Amino acid sequence: MNNIYFIIISVLCIIYVSLEVRKKKFSIKESFWWMMAFILMLFLSIFPYSINWLAKVFGIAYPPSLLFVFCIIFLVFINFRNSKKIAEQQEKIIELAQQVTLLKSKVKNEKK
Repeated sequence: MNNIYFIIISVLCIIYVSLEVRKKKFSIKESFWWMMAFILMLFLSIFPYSINWLAKVFGIAYPPSLLFVFCIIFLVFINFRNSKKIAEQQEKIIELAQQVTLLKSKVKNEKK
């Protein structure tokens, strides 16, 4: 019975992300990893004992800890990607500010 709730939550999350992409509030590139996470969540909701099998494959004694490790790795990956994009955007902002300053000084000199 609990699996049905997790299946519903997974499907709702997939629908939400796809609607945000359709409204152009979320890029397709960014939504890819979130969709993969929600599909994995749906898979684990349908087949809850697959995490036990994966834990045995990796040699982990307590299967829920494997799930937490996967979540932590996923969130660190997303955080790293976002930090990288922020750094790139900051460089572009600095370059644009410099170009605007140069254009303002050109306009000011032409008025004289």
